[in-house]
Amino acid sequence: MSKTPQDELLEPVASEMVSFLRNGLINPEFIENNLEFKGIDRIQDLKSILRIHFVLSEPVVNFLKELPRRIRRIKTESKKNVIRRRGEIRGRINWSRTVIDQRSQNDRSIFICQNPSKNYNVSENLVLKKLLSIIYVVLDSDLETPLEKNYTWLKGLKDEEDLVTFLKNIYRRNVHVNRIKDPEEYQVSERDTSIAENSRKELYKEAAYLFIKYKKLMGGEYEKKELEELLNETLIIPGDAPTLFELYAVFKLLRKIGEDFEIKKYVEGSSEIALFEKDETKVLVYHDSTGGMNFYESILKLRQKKSDIKYLERFRKATLEYADLVKKLLDEEKSSIYGGRPDLLIEHYESGELKKLVIGEVKYSDQKSKFKEGLKELIDYLYFAREGDDYVLDNLEIEGILVVDKKGYLGSSKLEENKVIGDLPFKLEIYDTEELKGIG
Repeated sequence: MSKTPQDELLEPVASEMVSFLRNGLINPEFIENNLEFKGIDRIQDLKSILRIHFVLSEPVVNFLKELPRRIRRIKTESKKNVIRRRGEIRGRINWSRTVIDQRSQNDRSIFICQNPSKNYNVSENLVLKKLLSIIYVVLDSDLETPLEKNYTWLKGLKDEEDLVTFLKNIYRRNVHVNRIKDPEEYQVSERDTSIAENSRKELYKEAAYLFIKYKKLMGGEYEKKELEELLNETLIIPGDAPTLFELYAVFKLLRKIGEDFEIKKYVEGSSEIALFEKDETKVLVYHDSTGGMNFYESILKLRQKKSDIKYLERFRKATLEYADLVKKLLDEEKSSIYGGRPDLLIEHYESGELKKLVIGEVKYSDQKSKFKEGLKELIDYLYFAREGDDYVLDNLEIEGILVVDKKGYLGSSKLEENKVIGDLPFKLEIYDTEELKGIG
């Protein structure tokens, strides 16, 4: 047997990631904490991925390459500022109004002057600057490191360091662009967009086209396949295939829960990665977390009572002796004899009361040794999981799920529809990659 290649996992993980983020059904921190992107420091939500996708698109790159030439002929409107002055003349004198004011005020030192100025805040420029501000933020923050590293997935912006620098300077320092209002001070109206769209200048026509495209993109109008391609190119898990496999398993198990429950929108600030509901039942899903459970056993329990079993008594004494020596030699307190965080924790509540607990452990392996390691960890979790002071196994329904890459060494007679056959104090299901492919 050989493990499932990493490349085979990348595409389904990217596809599931887009699907869950697109519909706001998953905690974005779960994605950010477990996937690494080439040079991208923070993926806050799907919109940040979409913004990167937009800036790297061919129409935007072509627009940027033409911008240095086109920006020189930016549109303005002439405006005459009429100012009443006394004892000085600045600008052109409006004689008809000056004579009237001098006679009415009986003051021949009064002059009405006209000072021509340029208005940059026309509709076309408002659309242009809003678009440039969107692109600038992506270039200056989201893509800063990737541009320095010159990754191949930058497509049309690869090897364009001078162009990117020039574009940033246009937005920050260009005298004409700076005279247009700050984009945070206004909203682009449909009328502004329509005027720019019908402009004779290609600069404004294209700016309007791209701005409309951007709004549609942010509204969810995009080709899912294109976005998955960007993710496949930017996602990297160097030497960390187990994390990718774990995500694959988590996404698939979320789909499995969704067969019986309705997944709900993620509420910002929630600690769970996903929430499901059906009637009075709520299902909270946690990853690499203790959720609302306790998986901690204090060493004080070993000091309280001796064991009549020789092995257990020696184990108790050895553990306490070790803790005492660590305290004496290193001045460090060893406070626990057990602690952990399951890969997956699924809590079922009815009317706010815990009714069922499912614990999952994932191992990216086709080896018996890793299977046994995962099984041992899972059984420990099942036995030591507590709600408050009460062990869940003693009071409620509890189930374990072990996911491995390959499990051919088990044989079909050991399982019935993924369930371990036999009289156990808990339910136990075992899945491999092939079986996960059939979910969802």
